[in-house]
Formats: sequence, structure tokens, C-alpha cells
Amino acid sequence: MTVDRIRAVLFDVDGVLRVWESGQIAAIEQKYGLPAGKLSEIAYERDRFGPALLGRITDDDWRASVAAALVPVCGDVAAAISCVVDWSARLGLIDPDVLEVVDEQRSGGRQVGLIANATDRLQQDLAQLRVEDRVDAIVDSAHEGVAKPDAGIFERAAEILGVQIESCLYIGARAEHVAGAERTGMMGHLYTGVPGLRERLAALPTG
Repeated sequence: MTVDRIRAVLFDVDGVLRVWESGQIAAIEQKYGLPAGKLSEIAYERDRFGPALLGRITDDDWRASVAAALVPVCGDVAAAISCVVDWSARLGLIDPDVLEVVDEQRSGGRQVGLIANATDRLQQDLAQLRVEDRVDAIVDSAHEGVAKPDAGIFERAAEILGVQIESCLYIGARAEHVAGAERTGMMGHLYTGVPGLRERLAALPTG
């Protein structure tokens, strides 16, 4: 199908718009005497994180389960809770150069959506980071009950924005997610930096 015009751009949140300061988790693990990588291993264990990712349990419930699993590693309940509190305080940073591109796309007449595999805390985080009012929609797996690269979350994003799948461009940080978007009929771009992103956007059909 020939695309006459891209009417909406979907930006992945983590890895594109939001970045995480390096060394934060390692510092927390060191503070609480955890082996390197242990916090992420426990937190993102599939059966623990999966239900939160799909909205079957809340973010708070997920973090409580992480604290419970950390008790034997931290040595006591108080230390495990403090560890999770420190870990949970991180919000990440919004890349100002990507946000500039977001603003340019909206001012140029395209709708902009954010799409993410995330718990139900995402929209709260983005509000604190002062991003939610800079986009037309935030579509996350916890609220939709489906996660990238499943077609359902991309289709839902197009539906929320009121545009055809074929009129969307998805910008993602992971190749399998970009491939998932492309399987639905969207255009896709694997994000490797702002210069490449700008080049891709400049080459889009304008109708």
C-alpha cells in the first residue's frame, strides 16, 4: 500500500525519549550489599514483572513483591524496603533533543503519541517529567493489556489517535519492536540517535 502522508509519529518512551543515568542501579546494589545485577534480575523476572507489564497487578504490588524477594538477599525487611524505595525514586531523564523533535512534529501538523511497555506508573512519571502535555496520546501496555511487539498495542495507538495504521511511523529502540510495528503496516525506524531520526523524518512522504 502506498503511503501518501504520515499523519502520526509514535515515539517509544524508554530508549528514545527517556534515558536512564548510568550507574544508578549499580550504586544501589553496592549500598545494600547486593551482587551486581541482582536487583534487575529479581525485579524483571518474567513471572514477577509480566503481570505488572500487562496491568494485571499494580506497579505498587509489583514493587512490594520485589521487596519481599529481596529480604533474603538484603538480610532483613527494612533493608529490602529501603532498597526498593531508593530504586523506585528514579524517574529517568527526558532527552531534550528528542523532545525538540517531538515538538517539531506536532507544530508541523502531525499527531505524536508515546508508546511503551510499562507498568501503570508510566503516566505519573511522565507527568512529573512534564512530558504528558507535549504529546497527543500516551499508550502503555499496562492500560491496554498488550505489550510490544504484539500488533494489538500498535493498532490501539492508531485507533486512539484516529489515524490509519499505514499513516503512522513508529520510532523504537529495539529491532523486534520496530519489526512488530511494521508487521501491522506501520512504517518503522530503529532509533540510534537524533541525527538518524531527523534524516528519517525528513524523508517521509508529505502528500
